[in-house]
Amino acid sequence: MKRGQSLLWFFIAFLIFPTVSHAQLWSGILAPSRAADWTGAGVVGGIPSGSWTQCGSTIAAYSGTAGTINSAIAACGTNQFVLLGPGAFNLSTAIDFAHKSRVVLRGSGANSTFVAFNSGVTSSCYQGSPICVSSTDGSYPNGHTAINWTAGYSQGATSITLASTTGLVTNSTIIVLNQCDDGKSGSSCTGSSVDNGNYFNCEDAYAISSGCSVNGPDSGNVTTARAQSEMFYATTVNSGTGVVTLNRPLRAPNWSSARTPQAWFIQPIQYVGIEDFSVDMVSDTAPGTGITFYNAANVWVKGVRMVNTPYSAVYGFDVIHMQVESSYFALSTRPIPSDGFAVTFTQSSDCLVQNIIGQRLISDIFDEGASNGNVYAYNFLINDNYPTNNYMAASIRPHAAGDSYQLWEGNAAMSVYNEDYHGTHPMITVFRNFLQGWYSNPSLPKNYETNGFLSDAFNRYTNIVGNVLGTPGFHNAYKQIGGLNTSGPNYVLALGLGNIAVSPATPSDPLVNTTSLFWANYDTVTGAVRFCGNSSNTNWSNICAITSEVPAGISFYSNSIPTKGDTGAGQSAMPASFYLSSRPSWWSSSIPFPAIGPDVSSGNVGQCTGTLNTAGQYAGEAALSSSQCRGTSLSASAWSGHVNAIPAMNCALNIMGMPPDGSGGALSFSASACYGGSSSSQAPNPPTNLVVVVN
Repeated sequence: MKRGQSLLWFFIAFLIFPTVSHAQLWSGILAPSRAADWTGAGVVGGIPSGSWTQCGSTIAAYSGTAGTINSAIAACGTNQFVLLGPGAFNLSTAIDFAHKSRVVLRGSGANSTFVAFNSGVTSSCYQGSPICVSSTDGSYPNGHTAINWTAGYSQGATSITLASTTGLVTNSTIIVLNQCDDGKSGSSCTGSSVDNGNYFNCEDAYAISSGCSVNGPDSGNVTTARAQSEMFYATTVNSGTGVVTLNRPLRAPNWSSARTPQAWFIQPIQYVGIEDFSVDMVSDTAPGTGITFYNAANVWVKGVRMVNTPYSAVYGFDVIHMQVESSYFALSTRPIPSDGFAVTFTQSSDCLVQNIIGQRLISDIFDEGASNGNVYAYNFLINDNYPTNNYMAASIRPHAAGDSYQLWEGNAAMSVYNEDYHGTHPMITVFRNFLQGWYSNPSLPKNYETNGFLSDAFNRYTNIVGNVLGTPGFHNAYKQIGGLNTSGPNYVLALGLGNIAVSPATPSDPLVNTTSLFWANYDTVTGAVRFCGNSSNTNWSNICAITSEVPAGISFYSNSIPTKGDTGAGQSAMPASFYLSSRPSWWSSSIPFPAIGPDVSSGNVGQCTGTLNTAGQYAGEAALSSSQCRGTSLSASAWSGHVNAIPAMNCALNIMGMPPDGSGGALSFSASACYGGSSSSQAPNPPTNLVVVVN
């Protein structure tokens, strides 16, 4: 769906002027205090470049510096694109947008335009990325003066008061709001983070009487002891009173003057896209990332194939409304590094990663710093691999403190790991995912951290709804609560685990289980859908064992028994999505929407038969036909028909020819071949529950 500037300005007007509140897509399932309005994630109004015009002549393939490309970008007018022709571009210097907004670098297709960087290519961007998109305002946070945030802390508030609004430009400047970690205060955030027994925002290393994390604060978080962060635009500013109207409500429930909340302003680069070409970094040993967006808003990557990046293919640092979609990321000839990711964020809000394929990486989606309100959806993530031990790396992995109110929806992936290496991640929602919790590796079988969903201690208030979990023949137990992550039994879920790798060992935390919502999930151990709310729900006695998995009675941020999903008890059906109002444009009409969940009954994903971890076979892996199960056949009933291949999985297995275990080298990729000629975004729903303050 192509949307130009007219829709963008309509959307901005919608933010500014009063409107009628609408029910959220998750209404009837999630409590408002535990969820967010995710309909506005990604580029505001959708990626606009489909209506943009070409500037200059198409650049023919060549070898040399990137000067020709950089000059073409600099010469573009507003809302234009530079087009790279077919063939190989072998570049000895970096592509740098030189702080220019509203321009796109576009290739002729990821299977047609091939960009490679020579050894030692570097830029001024983070880790010297050979493709650099950054603003002129590069000094946050060290060179900026913090502004006191003096009023307007309630969850859901859209009006705040700042001590100064100098430099704040409506609908342009990024406002970064943060506060001291729990137990700390003052401009330098002194004190100790002591567990408060509920919503605990913490990054300090565990020390028995205080702290929470395994390794202490992550250097990726840009402000020490201020891991909680949300980022906004201002829609109105009253410079006389300091009252600022935000483009969306505050999400976190614990903003407080006691934690010395502050604000920073960033003047971002805006509306820059990278589209439709292939990048190979196997020869470039200097940088760690492929494409970096730094201090940026409404930027995107679409239709890109990127292979052999040693750290992260795409990196967003201090970004808001960034979008990565319909792209492919893999390692091929480069050995698997200690850190290898598809998409990484450090301090971000309202970003969207959807419809990507990740193959043979350590983890695919990685939050290196506080990321709030992001959506990671409908991605096919396979063969996440620690190559030298028996750990199964997680496909989606928040890694630093402050990651909160995220939505992980519709992914077909190995696992998600809500870990506690550098701090806590409250209020995460996991909806309609297919999480196998295992993959075939005959040379080094994986039997550690092999869970569909794994959450360490202190990561509370998770919503796990409508998922399909586990691998038949491998998982033999349903839920581990507390304790330590050992090599067996093989649990589908592992919650509130401690860690003995450090001294003192972080303790297990039963509150991770008791504060979390489990509803309408199918797992391969139970062999049924679990509606474990109360005695009015289906299979309360035999499946639920008269034990509720809904935190309806907890003291803080409780969740009522859901009124959707249990159709056998007379409830209405769950929505297909928590952020999409309808089937997106890149979703083939031949694939059911939703594709995954307890209400899906004729799914096309089966399991290759045979003995797990057998060399030369794909036994145990998810596949779409017997022809994909080398040496064995397909068991169509393995997940009871609850899983269809999402578009990215269908693309990987049926079009690209990827093996079911994700092994082998990088493959050819074409977004148009996979997604019917369109990789553009689904228009998000209008934002809901907005409150407008008139000054």
